[in-house]
Amino acid sequence: MVELPPLRALQVFEAVGRFGSMTKAAQELKVSPGAISQQIKILEEAMGLHLVARKGNGLALTEVGLAYHQAVAKAFADFHKASSDIVEFHRSSALIISALPLIASRWLSPNMFTWQKTHPNVCFHLEGTAIEPVLDGKPFDFRITYADKAHLFESFVPLFNDGLVPVCSPELAASQPLEKPADLLAHRLLTIDWRPFLSPAPTWQDWFRLVGLDGSEIRDFFMLSLSSLAIEAAIEGRGIALAQKAMVAEELRTGRLIAPFEQVLMLPSPYILAWNRTVFDKTGASEFHRWIVGLARKQERNTLAP
Repeated sequence: MVELPPLRALQVFEAVGRFGSMTKAAQELKVSPGAISQQIKILEEAMGLHLVARKGNGLALTEVGLAYHQAVAKAFADFHKASSDIVEFHRSSALIISALPLIASRWLSPNMFTWQKTHPNVCFHLEGTAIEPVLDGKPFDFRITYADKAHLFESFVPLFNDGLVPVCSPELAASQPLEKPADLLAHRLLTIDWRPFLSPAPTWQDWFRLVGLDGSEIRDFFMLSLSSLAIEAAIEGRGIALAQKAMVAEELRTGRLIAPFEQVLMLPSPYILAWNRTVFDKTGASEFHRWIVGLARKQERNTLAP
């Protein structure tokens, strides 16, 4: 049996033959042109054949190279189709849950693992994305997003309205007293940039107004583009974050974070659960729908609770 050339060299050869350019092949494969040239050399030495020839300022496949490229290209096309088919088969049998990244990682995912223990026959494909699937054409069964996106979907139901509270590490709270809301002003206040998702965007000034204070005295202002970054910074003692209660519930339960003040600044829009009409033909879809709506009702009570 003839030993096969290295798979990486074959991949490079397929790209070079398709583009007729080592530079373009390098760009697609995200390597240097020198690395492309080296892989072609490895392939030619392994085959004992001359496959690529210089032609003016470019290159061309030799006669034997052209014949070999047709076979290699077909093989890679078959590889891609096999991978696509198996992924599509898995997706078609699983419930495809699309959610905003923060709610997917910090609220939905932990609870889904618990629920699936009693529904072992239900398969999930969880995707965290800020882009609505109806806009980029990706298939989905259920989507969790903000209510201001409800007009994009035919079927949806409100889930819960989350609220913001100041949270920090126990060590930071112990370093300087946090006996009254005004004490927050002595600390670095971590702010989340909500503008791409919510309008008007909630701010520290809004929370201070809620408790009857003037937030214009904030001295150490630090903005982060993602809620997850602000939460992690708070856990590490870098400052105090104005975080969603639902997204730090586990940290509050375990004591990694504390909420020194109970006043809750409610977000302007609730989360919604939207769905594809055909989803209820899938195994477990109805059960999942009932479960997550019930979970959301419980979460809303927890958000409003001191």
